[in-house]
Amino acid sequence: MAKTGFIFFIVLLCTAKPLAAQENSMSIPHIAVFGAFYLDSAFDASGNYRLGKTVPRYLNTSLDFYQGMGFALDSLNNEGLHLDVKVFDTKAKTSIYQLADGGALDSTDLIIGAVSGSDYLDLANVAKEKQIPFVSVTYPNDGGVKNNPFVIIVNSRLNTHLRALYNYVLRTYGTRNIVLFRRQSAADNRVSGVFKSLNSSSSGSLLNIKTVTLNTNFTPADISNSLSKDRENVIICGSLDDLFAKKLIAAAASLAGTYKNTLIGMPTWEGFSELETTEMKPVTVIYSSTFIKPAPPDTWGSAFLQLYAQNTYEYPSETAFRGYEIMYLFGHLLDQYPGERLQDKLSDTNFRVYTDFDFKPVFGNPSGTTPDFFENKRIFLLKKLNGEVSRLN
Repeated sequence: MAKTGFIFFIVLLCTAKPLAAQENSMSIPHIAVFGAFYLDSAFDASGNYRLGKTVPRYLNTSLDFYQGMGFALDSLNNEGLHLDVKVFDTKAKTSIYQLADGGALDSTDLIIGAVSGSDYLDLANVAKEKQIPFVSVTYPNDGGVKNNPFVIIVNSRLNTHLRALYNYVLRTYGTRNIVLFRRQSAADNRVSGVFKSLNSSSSGSLLNIKTVTLNTNFTPADISNSLSKDRENVIICGSLDDLFAKKLIAAAASLAGTYKNTLIGMPTWEGFSELETTEMKPVTVIYSSTFIKPAPPDTWGSAFLQLYAQNTYEYPSETAFRGYEIMYLFGHLLDQYPGERLQDKLSDTNFRVYTDFDFKPVFGNPSGTTPDFFENKRIFLLKKLNGEVSRLN
């Protein structure tokens, strides 16, 4: 708990002054970082931690992201690159618009946000108004923004994931028995609608995908009614609902002795404990991810893991790795291209640490000249079989 309190204390200081800075130098890039730290609810007016010996789960994401950025700033400082970084708590009483109107973002060269929902939209609007690039790190959504080339989405949108999954099924499982299982819901309409659109061509459907709508009380027998014993079945989960997905996983596991099944999952499946059961080991599971947490024997990943554990007594989460990568990459881009449009330099691969980002402009209007936003189109496809996870691309 002493470690956690220390992190909170540092973050508290950072809401008022730079995280890493060289004073009185206008040539140093200025970065504003936004995250949901909940400092007002976690600390009283005297700076005492309110929550005893517990750390609520909702605090972990932003804290891990912050910690990863801190290690990146140490690396950049060791390389002789200095940044002026200020951190703002989106759960503080002062709103994003009040900060912007009060001049807190004046002279800012880049906004980095581990935010979602209304905080994302507020930062997107401020970025466009003040013409500051805004890197949205964790939110897998565009929020409906239009004509805003200042928004850079790192965590790819659902449609981008679904396209990567569909293309893999098209290349690999075209002759299999393909069944998409879904619920009767508007949310699942979106998933199945994307697959239907991708599967359509001027000459008809590219794949023979059978769509089956299940009720909430479906059983393995309801699944087996659509499966073939004579050839491999490709079961596509056409829902982002966790309860539905986990029930589908359990059903596929119970049928593994009778049917040869490959299960195509959603980007939300990473970390599902249901995939770790003994019954699931013989079932091939394929799902997508925007980001892969480094693991041995990767040299950089091993070094970061060791350094993180030494300093925090914990292992780094995916969010911590992401915080490091984003700060390191964009800190270098700002330093390398002073005064230039950062959006035009996103293809520079010289400063990428681990993830092979692929930022592309997205045009809602095909004939438009101004992108709605930029998005990372690099999707990793992962296969889990016999308890081991491997990359497919």
